[in-house]
Amino acid sequence: MVATLPSDLALFASFAFYRLVHRFAERPNPSLARLSAVIRATSTLHSSVTTILAAYYLYRCRKEWAAVGSPGTDGPTMNSIASSGDAAYVWQEAAGTAGLGARYPDDSKNPLLQSRSTLGNAITAIECGYLLQDTISLLREAGARRCLAHPGSQSTLRSLLQYADKTLLFHHVGIAFALLVLHLYIHQDRERGIYIIVQFLLMNSSTPILNLRWWLRTYRPTSRLLCLIADSAFVAAFYLARIWLVGWIIRGYGKSHGYESAWKIYVEGMRLPCQLGTGALWVANTAWWALLVMSVVKRMPADLARAGRAMHVKKG
Repeated sequence: MVATLPSDLALFASFAFYRLVHRFAERPNPSLARLSAVIRATSTLHSSVTTILAAYYLYRCRKEWAAVGSPGTDGPTMNSIASSGDAAYVWQEAAGTAGLGARYPDDSKNPLLQSRSTLGNAITAIECGYLLQDTISLLREAGARRCLAHPGSQSTLRSLLQYADKTLLFHHVGIAFALLVLHLYIHQDRERGIYIIVQFLLMNSSTPILNLRWWLRTYRPTSRLLCLIADSAFVAAFYLARIWLVGWIIRGYGKSHGYESAWKIYVEGMRLPCQLGTGALWVANTAWWALLVMSVVKRMPADLARAGRAMHVKKG
């Protein structure tokens, strides 16, 4: 059984730390502009930290698995004998099915899904604590916007939602709820797929560039060339961290059962709930990426023209 206390501490410490950061950073002028800047700054800090932690955890797991005998290059099934450690597994080649006529590969001893980790659980708890706190901050930001529009009137949840970034808010609420359910599973000693879940946390790696883009367009709107570079960097980062990453994770799971193609394991070897979940995530991220690309391309001629004029004025 994996200890649950580190996960509990990580969740509460994460929530408390980011709450304190907000309280101190917003002083002495808790304006809407300052609150928005603090939200983006803590978002950048958190996404950078969790990306580093996730990368370290994934690297450590792979290194420890390899130390006890990694599978061959042909990608045999990664069946294993689990121990009480974070990643102490013995690789065994197996057929990869639950028996004659089985519909899906056998994952009962696949470390990608069955591995248990105190560190992995703590990383998901840190993410959960941050999302809970940031949800509060987003509602406070919406309340500040509402007060500017309707000073003196009383706020309700419905009125706050009118001025909130609904996409970001519901994204936070949905993932935080899922991670709270995972935390409950950890307490019941039933958590599975921590390695895969931490892989998905690598999506945070695109957030610092998103916030840099926001900062440039908010505080340096005349620096058109820098804004254009940030736009292009974010288009690339979003694609790698939120679209390509999904296929990479699926392909990694497929290789544990001898599949080299992400599409083939997705169609032939993944259960329907997994297909629906990963498919919906990939489609949603691809749609957002397409809208982002169209927005950047639409602004590009004007940004290039203004950047050219600014350079001409400086030379003159």
